[in-house]
Amino acid sequence: MKKERILSTVENIGLSNPAGEDNDGSGQKAPDLIRQLNEALFLAKFMGAVNATLDPDDVCAIASRILFDYIVYQRIVFTLELDSGCKTFSFSPLEDRSAESTLETGGEADSDNKPTRWFTFQLPEKIGKVEICLHRQAIGVFSRHFLATVTENFAQALKNSLEFNKVKELAMRDGLTGLYNRRVFDEILSIEGELHKLMPLSLLLLDLDDFKLVNDTFGHAAGDQVLATFAAILRESCRGADLVARYGGEEFAVVLPATPSTKATEIAQRMRMRFSAMTFAFGGQHFSQTVSIGIACTFDTAKIPISELVHRADNALYRAKREGKNRVCIHTDKTGANIAKNRGKTPDAGSQSASAPMLGAGNL
Repeated sequence: MKKERILSTVENIGLSNPAGEDNDGSGQKAPDLIRQLNEALFLAKFMGAVNATLDPDDVCAIASRILFDYIVYQRIVFTLELDSGCKTFSFSPLEDRSAESTLETGGEADSDNKPTRWFTFQLPEKIGKVEICLHRQAIGVFSRHFLATVTENFAQALKNSLEFNKVKELAMRDGLTGLYNRRVFDEILSIEGELHKLMPLSLLLLDLDDFKLVNDTFGHAAGDQVLATFAAILRESCRGADLVARYGGEEFAVVLPATPSTKATEIAQRMRMRFSAMTFAFGGQHFSQTVSIGIACTFDTAKIPISELVHRADNALYRAKREGKNRVCIHTDKTGANIAKNRGKTPDAGSQSASAPMLGAGNL
């Protein structure tokens, strides 16, 4: 199949019957009026459908479905130019229906040997392009105005959805670290709890040790550098299904779906060791930083609600701080009882000494 290029203005398409003129000069314009009416009805339906969603994936899927009902095509490909890179959607309704027919009849699908061509419509404002594979004569039955209007309305619906998703993404992210914020974390954690009933679900709460000393000694710019670096370590240490969020201030949270406590501990230890091995340079001085991590795990969120899971992880983090910081602690029933009894008490002299490193040349 030969691939040809058509601009979104559709000026380069050679239409066999433009502007309602008759090829035979007979003066009969009824077919053109019928075509114009059909085009108007289609445009009304098309515009209403593609503007009914603010999800770019849905805009493309809806457009492909409605267009196929109006004109049968072999394949349509949407290529979107996003800030994060190029994204492509491909729909082949004829191939899907042919496969279903083959399965139902137990035979071979009828082959369509009619000549086809690829037509490309460039979307305005460098949003992307739409490529559609049609029978050679199919494109000529449409007016220039119709093709331009379909392209323009699809591009506007797509632009609206992309801009909405940008704003939505910004509202979901922490500005400094790029991680999900606390509100998103709470919502997704609740969803994960519903999805992973009877499956292990681990939660990590992480708190940078003595972070106030960094801000007080080197300034908030240095503190921001430490937070951004730690956030990058968390992202790189987690899998695609894991959720990483900035919980608040210098505290972070990681949700590990389908992960038992032993595996969660391994992941947490890797995070802790990698971060403690980092050396930060600011204002001609060098320093290091550590993190304390509390872990809680459940195999049944029906018995242990999400709020209790968070409370347990917080207790484990509290224990890590009391025992000297720069360590990983897992919640146990004994841990919970001890924390409940000891919260609010001042640690003994030994614990206080171990958990309060002195600022010096090379560490905090």
